[in-house]
Amino acid sequence: MLTLIAAQSLDGYIARPGQSGTDFCSESDAQFLRSALKDFDSLIMGRKTYDTLRQRILNSDTTRYLRKIVTRDPGNHASDHRPELIEFTDQPPSEILAELTQRGRHRTALLGGGEIYTAFLKAGLVDELWLTLEPMLFGGGTPIFSAPHEIAFELKETRPLSQNTLLLKYR
Repeated sequence: MLTLIAAQSLDGYIARPGQSGTDFCSESDAQFLRSALKDFDSLIMGRKTYDTLRQRILNSDTTRYLRKIVTRDPGNHASDHRPELIEFTDQPPSEILAELTQRGRHRTALLGGGEIYTAFLKAGLVDELWLTLEPMLFGGGTPIFSAPHEIAFELKETRPLSQNTLLLKYR
């Protein structure tokens, strides 16, 4: 099962103009994400997301999940490679998921960014979307999805994470 997890502004951006990362996210979203990730055995993210989180990931002592980093040039990251913990790939989305399944990893979180979200959605591989709405408008920045593609989802849950932050779960 592949679950897309993202925090976004009310106008659909996952980063401010000219910035990367989720510095706009509330503490309640951070707490939710930390708790939610305990239910997954693998994580997929793009290279830009990895670069933003690199030090935190390299210093992490968790062996709970395998992190697959999607990049155009996996060889450029050989020094960060840690078998079964941090691996780099240029495989297409379907092959990444097939490999994870073959390795016994069946609960995968897709953590961004916009290009990665779009690629996995276009491939029809996303089973659930968990979107945190943060109460702000950016008016520009990195959109959560980088190309239009119509896919219907059904709302399964809404939950306030704080007075101003809302979690939406779709299947």
